[in-house]
Amino acid sequence: MQIKSIECYPLRIPGHPYCGGHDTRKNTGQYGDYTTHAVYRAIYTMNAETLLVKITSDDGVVGWGETQAAITPHIVAQLVNELVAPGYLGQDPHDYAVLRDRAYDRLRDRGHDSGQYVDAISACDIALHDLLGKVHGKPVHQLLGGAYRQEIPCYVSGVPAVSVAEQADHMRRWQEQGFNRFKISLGYGVKQDIAHMEGLRRELGDEPTFLVDQHWVYDLNDSIRIGRAFEALGIGFMECPMDAEIFAQYGKLCAALDLPIALGEEFRTRYRFKERIDAGALDIAQPDIGRLGITEGMRVTTLCNAAGIPSAPHIGSGLAPYTAASLQVAAATENLFLLEFQPTQIAVSDEYFTPSIRPRAGAYHLSDLPGLGVEPIEDKIKEHRFA
Repeated sequence: MQIKSIECYPLRIPGHPYCGGHDTRKNTGQYGDYTTHAVYRAIYTMNAETLLVKITSDDGVVGWGETQAAITPHIVAQLVNELVAPGYLGQDPHDYAVLRDRAYDRLRDRGHDSGQYVDAISACDIALHDLLGKVHGKPVHQLLGGAYRQEIPCYVSGVPAVSVAEQADHMRRWQEQGFNRFKISLGYGVKQDIAHMEGLRRELGDEPTFLVDQHWVYDLNDSIRIGRAFEALGIGFMECPMDAEIFAQYGKLCAALDLPIALGEEFRTRYRFKERIDAGALDIAQPDIGRLGITEGMRVTTLCNAAGIPSAPHIGSGLAPYTAASLQVAAATENLFLLEFQPTQIAVSDEYFTPSIRPRAGAYHLSDLPGLGVEPIEDKIKEHRFA
């Protein structure tokens, strides 16, 4: 069996819910095709944008992959076509790890270990796992060694609102559906963040698990101040309070607090995780399978398992193959903390993919369908293919 073709589907689906973890009322203006935020430095999309990759074998089996490409997915598609596909075509898909590593090496002289080039490799890696699962009639988690669990506990991410009362009302509706773990996007100032979480505790009591994402806005001293207040409030973890590049500072933060510190969504290799593990610079790892791919993602979780660090795979902007790949890795991860649930992205996925993988009562439920367990409605996604 050989890889016969690789096709890219950069998608832009307009008019769908925004995925920034905060309310659109905090947006401040346009940056080309994208939008800026009042506090966060990153830009965001108001559409559902992503890149799907379709890999077909010479005997007609199709695998679908997806990377997290909410910004300029057509650029990632060009990287697949020009730099990744030439090394994959004509090769045996069972050699997925070798293919991934050789593609990674081909740009070693040119800044190869981060950014959209690795995203392009990761999309193809996920597609190969989907293809192989279909070839062997098994879900991907069985190809990874099996599932440690059939139900994958998750948290509701974002819960957009502009006030504590409004956010608490949204959470009560989720609680009625059996969800009681929530991640809140903050980073609006030391006093404001502490007051916000104190307010949610007053509104909802001690029962919910609260996680806080602060989008890289603080320095070490402010992170410690906030972290100590969050410890008293029983917060489950504090995510990315400081710039991820300064991992020596994260080592100091982890040493200063009992509150678990989570990070890793932007890392695209196991080497970045190993640096932080060796420095004692994270308590919970957040590998993003859309950025790592399944091969490198499993290497990361194995590395974290060996260090006694739980994994909480990150899921950001993307559709069903991205979420399904994350679900397969989470099932095969021994030391799992939680998996992220992006309601706005699942809502879009349900329109364009079958079957739905929407979690129920606080957990994703593992499927025994082959591959990733999801298929696009091709006629519908082609309507939104661009570039």
